[in-house]
Amino acid sequence: MASTSPATPSSSAAPSSSEAPSSSEAPPAARGRRPGPQTAQTIRPEPPRPRGLVYLELVGLAVLAFIFFWVTQESGDILLIPLGFVTLWAPLNPLIGLLVMLVVLALCFKAKVGTMAAFGTVAFIAMSYWAGATVRFTLLEIPERWSNVEPRLMAFLDPNWSYIWTVRDQWLITISMAVVATLIGCAIGLVLAMYASPVSSPNKGTSQAIKAVNSVIRSIPDVGWALLFVAFIGGTAHGLGPMAGILALLMFNIGIVAKLLSETIDAVNPGPVEAADASGANLTQRNRLAILPQVLPGFVSYGLYVFELNIRASAALGIVGVGGIGSAMMLQLNRFQFENVAAILIALIVVVLLVDLFSMYIRRKLL
Repeated sequence: MASTSPATPSSSAAPSSSEAPSSSEAPPAARGRRPGPQTAQTIRPEPPRPRGLVYLELVGLAVLAFIFFWVTQESGDILLIPLGFVTLWAPLNPLIGLLVMLVVLALCFKAKVGTMAAFGTVAFIAMSYWAGATVRFTLLEIPERWSNVEPRLMAFLDPNWSYIWTVRDQWLITISMAVVATLIGCAIGLVLAMYASPVSSPNKGTSQAIKAVNSVIRSIPDVGWALLFVAFIGGTAHGLGPMAGILALLMFNIGIVAKLLSETIDAVNPGPVEAADASGANLTQRNRLAILPQVLPGFVSYGLYVFELNIRASAALGIVGVGGIGSAMMLQLNRFQFENVAAILIALIVVVLLVDLFSMYIRRKLL
């Protein structure tokens, strides 16, 4: 006969930690319980303290930079430090740079910044100081020249809106140069991109040669091309200013489109290309049927992008004698008619924004 009294659980019968129910097997009341503040707190390991010896070496590097800037500086500004019985002096600007580097190193050491990050920060400060000192960059002269700045600034804040209509022919030349250069430049850039990419080029030698030519084209800025063409064929004085501007923008567009589009061709899906090769297509057929449809949306986007660039660049090129609105702006600057220059600049901003909105609309419809 079985006993009806309940059995008393002994300590040996209690479940061990390994046998304890998991969170998924726990009762619903236990699963819904929120963890206490000790379990919710995440203990993050503290970063190790950087080695002081390396930081001392960085201090020595800052002192060496101070000595270099002191020796090579051209400014004679010095800081006098009276100590009672003697007065010390130090070069003002290098001393300020040294103090900035030491303060930054102290902050980095206190914040336990790694030595490489601290070295990068000191190098950035040293390079910035060197570059600024080379060109004598300073903002302290602006308050001293405020008497000259104020009347010109007030003229810029009061644009002569009636002047914009009087230079409508220059605006038309600027936009026409941008349109012609975009159409021809993108067409030539497409051909060069096809021969520059190893995916669509007939051989590796042709690809490398086209890339080298494209690098030379891109190494000369648009203003440099404009100066060259003005010198070769003549500028506005000979009635060939727009021609020189179009040729300069043409070279500028070829370099951009060929570079961007060749990289796009490098990343095309190889499936259609392999299918074209398997079907016996020649190089022209493979490029036309397997590669061009894949890169056509990117080509349209690049064309709209360079058109925006051409609007801005054609205005700048007018300053070097290729005609357009840039020539009118330079003429007004020489005459100190800053209210007319302000009207041209504001109109240029509006034109660029309208072109940008038009480009976005076309991209949204085509891509």
